[in-house]
Amino acid sequence: MEQPNNELMSALSTLLEAGKYSDLSIVCGSKRYAVHRAIICSRSGFFDGACSSPFREAETGIIDLGEDDAEAVEHMVHYFYHLDYLSTNNPRSRRASARSRAGSLRPTSPVSPSSPMSPRSPTRRRAKKLNLALVEDPLLAQAAASVTRPRYDPLTPPEERENQFETSLADKIHASQEEEEDEDEEVVDPFEFVAPEQQPNVDVPYLLVHAKVYALADKYGISGLKALARRKFSTQMAHHFQSAEFPPAIQEVYDSTVDSDRGLRDVVTQTFRANPALAHRKDVEEVVKETPNLAWELFRMAWGMPV
Repeated sequence: MEQPNNELMSALSTLLEAGKYSDLSIVCGSKRYAVHRAIICSRSGFFDGACSSPFREAETGIIDLGEDDAEAVEHMVHYFYHLDYLSTNNPRSRRASARSRAGSLRPTSPVSPSSPMSPRSPTRRRAKKLNLALVEDPLLAQAAASVTRPRYDPLTPPEERENQFETSLADKIHASQEEEEDEDEEVVDPFEFVAPEQQPNVDVPYLLVHAKVYALADKYGISGLKALARRKFSTQMAHHFQSAEFPPAIQEVYDSTVDSDRGLRDVVTQTFRANPALAHRKDVEEVVKETPNLAWELFRMAWGMPV
């Protein structure tokens, strides 16, 4: 069954990339997605209603989602044809997400492996130590020769003496080369080395992205995408609850979902329960002050009452 499934997913991916046979367009901001009603409408009650009712969208074949988050819409469209988003097979989507968060979030750690201040940064090379033993001063060399001149056995043939000198010089050169290689062994050329991507994709926090995708899936009735976003959010929360993306993500959860929807809210409250030190963070404190529903649930949880 693996080969037929791969064939089907490859065909769906080609339909999205080429836009062939498209009979519907989803517009969000400056982006337009050429999609197919048979694929979109069969997965979402909202799109089914928009295309089957006497609305303008059904006549023009254009659905404008300009009020929604552009990145979340991109992930939603990608899910329709790939059954996933922000996956290892979607590097372009990951780059777009990284660019969208670059200007609004601080780094998750003071020094990251790719930071210019990191000791292993490709753009920062370690300064080599000057080996004074290799610097030759004629006066010092002459003085040293008069004191430490080697005494050769008078019975040693001249050719063997010469070989002994050449061997000693070769050893010095070889030792010097090994020392230089040890000093430069941590220098990485970014044009020659590409770090392999780790599985699962939890190296970068996408808490805010998954929260927005979850809310969008709920809005348009895409149950599969909503369950996938919750699973990804829960996995990311376990790895990145200490990151700078945690406060805006939990605020997005409580601002974009209703009180009865416990999909992401339970993940947030369980994270606070397992990590009480989060309450001492200033950025978390500010979000709790601005989010009454979150503050109320944390209050009930602190007093042992059900949330």
